[in-house]
Amino acid sequence: MNIFNFKSKKNFKLEDFSILNTDIHSHLIPAIDDGSQDMETSIMLLQELRNLGFKKVITTPHVKNEVFPNDVNNLENLCENLRKEVHNKGIDIEIEVGAEHLVDEDFPKRIASDLFKTFSNNYLLIELPFIYIPLGFDEYLFELQCKDYKVILAHPERYIYWAEDKNKFVELKDRGILFQCNINSFIGYYGKIEYNLVKWMVLNNMVELVGSDTHGLKHIEMLHKALHSPLFAELVTSGKLLNSKF
Repeated sequence: MNIFNFKSKKNFKLEDFSILNTDIHSHLIPAIDDGSQDMETSIMLLQELRNLGFKKVITTPHVKNEVFPNDVNNLENLCENLRKEVHNKGIDIEIEVGAEHLVDEDFPKRIASDLFKTFSNNYLLIELPFIYIPLGFDEYLFELQCKDYKVILAHPERYIYWAEDKNKFVELKDRGILFQCNINSFIGYYGKIEYNLVKWMVLNNMVELVGSDTHGLKHIEMLHKALHSPLFAELVTSGKLLNSKF
């Protein structure tokens, strides 16, 4: 089946997400963060992601000191349990585990001790607080890059404190930081400001990766709607996304 519908430019849409191959960002390991809370839900979500065309997911549980203080050294074991259950259910999808690391008060200690769960070839997914910019952020990025981490900033379109002055986004791109935008941002799921930011990033060739950021069934429902987004289709057909390389 073709992944595109070319009946008319006006009605152009993706048929599924198979062109991406890999979902870079999700929360599918049961009961360790605000994502899936049990194995049954995880299996259901993985089946839905496979039905949507994804052949691989990189699941990225939160690592937040005060809320979800997950041990990065235990995530592989937890993911292996999920893999076994997926295999038993006959779902043909590959699962790799990373983590979504919040830049919080413990972040300097993590840098010093390399307490990160990276994926693929030393890629590191980080996120920022939604209401303030953490002190020392620029210095942390410098230290991470000196240690050869390939830094990916999760959902930059959601950091709306930079919406009025977008120079920070330009600065981060100049420093080689990869941007992973959430697919559901392309339909305004998080809000109008977030939609306008992701649109600006696409038009300025800033987006290298996308992810579903799936926590539950509601995100799956929105992914079906995102297939009809002209803006998302424009990004996918631009050839600039790197998802398929993971």
